[in-house]
Amino acid sequence: MAKRRKTREQKKSADLRHKILHKTVNYGFDPEPLLVKNGAKSSSQITSENVNYSYLIHDLTKTITLTAVIIGVQVFLFLLLKTHLINIPWIS
Repeated sequence: MAKRRKTREQKKSADLRHKILHKTVNYGFDPEPLLVKNGAKSSSQITSENVNYSYLIHDLTKTITLTAVIIGVQVFLFLLLKTHLINIPWIS
């Protein structure tokens, strides 16, 4: 049985999805000539627009909170072991 081939629309949507997913990856070339050639906005125009980073603030808040809790638990356990409030038999 022959393999099913993608239609032109499926190829276009896959290409767009690939461009969106890998937009932030820098492969060491300057995309400026490509943007100007394709009639897209230049990088200076893109950076001057207002960008919403609320998702980044939310993720950083969660990461910092989790890290602080983990470090706090480690310090608490260290102090408990140091003052011999709890003992682990196989650790002298």
